Amino acid sequence: MILSPRSCRVIYANPPTLAGMERVINFGTTFHHDCLMNMKSILKWIGAALIFLFSVMLIRTFTFGEEAVDVKSVPLLEIDEEGFAERFAGGLRIPTVAYTDRSKMDPEAFKTFHSYLESNYPKVHRYLKREIIGDLSLLYLWEGTDPSLNPVLLMAHMDVVPVTDESVDDWTHGPFKGDVADGYIWGRGAMDDKASLFSIMEAVEWLLNDGFSPVRSIYISFGYDEEIGGTQGAAKVAELMQSKNIVPEFVLDEGGGLLSGDMLPINSMSAFVAMGEKGYMSVKLTAHGQGGHSSMPGKETTIGILAAAVQKLQDNPLPASMTPSIRHMMEAFAPAMPFWVRILIANQWLFEKPFVRYASGRSILSALMRTTTAPTIIEGGVKDNVIPPTATAVVNFRLRPGDSIDWVLEMVRKIVNDERVHIEIAEGFGSEASNISDVNTPQFDLLATTIHQVFPETVVVPGLSPGGTDSKHFQGLTPHIYRFIPFDRYQGKIGGVHGTNEKLSVKSLRDGVTFYTQLLRNSSSDILSQR
Repeated sequence: MILSPRSCRVIYANPPTLAGMERVINFGTTFHHDCLMNMKSILKWIGAALIFLFSVMLIRTFTFGEEAVDVKSVPLLEIDEEGFAERFAGGLRIPTVAYTDRSKMDPEAFKTFHSYLESNYPKVHRYLKREIIGDLSLLYLWEGTDPSLNPVLLMAHMDVVPVTDESVDDWTHGPFKGDVADGYIWGRGAMDDKASLFSIMEAVEWLLNDGFSPVRSIYISFGYDEEIGGTQGAAKVAELMQSKNIVPEFVLDEGGGLLSGDMLPINSMSAFVAMGEKGYMSVKLTAHGQGGHSSMPGKETTIGILAAAVQKLQDNPLPASMTPSIRHMMEAFAPAMPFWVRILIANQWLFEKPFVRYASGRSILSALMRTTTAPTIIEGGVKDNVIPPTATAVVNFRLRPGDSIDWVLEMVRKIVNDERVHIEIAEGFGSEASNISDVNTPQFDLLATTIHQVFPETVVVPGLSPGGTDSKHFQGLTPHIYRFIPFDRYQGKIGGVHGTNEKLSVKSLRDGVTFYTQLLRNSSSDILSQR
């Protein structure tokens, strides 16, 4: 007979005798009782441990999130909304389009835009110094009364992305008509990024009319080629400032914005401030094969080979994970999220993997947590009965911090794994992910304070921008670079930026002017020195 305490069973190794059975019965009664007592004790410990674990999770969830902010709000400025809307609409009517093929760009459109700003903002051009950099970019300087203080740099860009011929008829109002209708200003660039540009100009003009004189100097940079990398626009401005040893106290560019539950699982308005931005690269895939007549195709054509390679990349997205910047962002978002999501975020030590799986199923969160893969161009064939000898595709990647261009290129080759497909970095610009600015600084505190003043009860969330901006060119000048526009970035639909029917609410114009006005006032106050 063998006793098995683990399972509370008696196992017989030999055939039992009558006497042996009696002893076993007596022993078994005692043994079974002891086992039951031990199991009850174990279950009590397990229950106590679960209660303790659940209590810890709840305590962390209820005490987790942004600290209460004691900031007095400021009233929105009384502005001429109708007049501003028309000035803004006039700027949208000027087609300052940036093309990857720079020979297609129209310099005269940008020069017309320069003149338009000059005629509509006379005091800005009377009291601020204006310089044209790299032929078409604009750099303004509003000199402060204390030259010992580092200046502030505000940024926006004049250029917009093209509108395809196929989509023109899908616009409710023409992309370059600049219509003001149904409570919106419609047109390409309404959100990206002429809204910021005109709000900055309105704010400065308003402050000049109000008699304001900045203590800290203010630079304003408007690039003309942000949509194609900013290499001849903002990059040249940054080179000029570096050559003059100008060190901005902080830089504020586009990116981020006001987000609501339409974009993320949040139950209140959040101000998303990007502390860094993802990198950018495009990979060109070229499939080589046997061309010929379509009536006698081989087992595979070049287009089929290429399609299979693209499908492999889409079926095998690059890994998602909680990087430090994303973890900080999700922790800041927590107060605005539903309770069950807060439990996951507040207890990442336990739920990090489940949360990553949950986030991977939501396009916005997934884009922030991984290097994204997006096929954008495919070409091959010139006639329906001719099999082309080559076919090409371009796949765009937005690199999260930590994923380098070389690493992504290596991963693409491993995933495609087909010698018939040549893989190379596509022509054009590419950039690694930017540095991540620190949130624990007086500069960020000033920006957060301004946001709370203009948008009370808004949760300020530092995070990562999935798109690129001109501000990456200024990394060598200052570590304090922020990306935020004072508008609902997507107004409930992500297609608004670079998409059809791009528009901005007329009601949000006061938000923009008030925000930039208050930011400039705060920059010249003693807020920075007090923190």
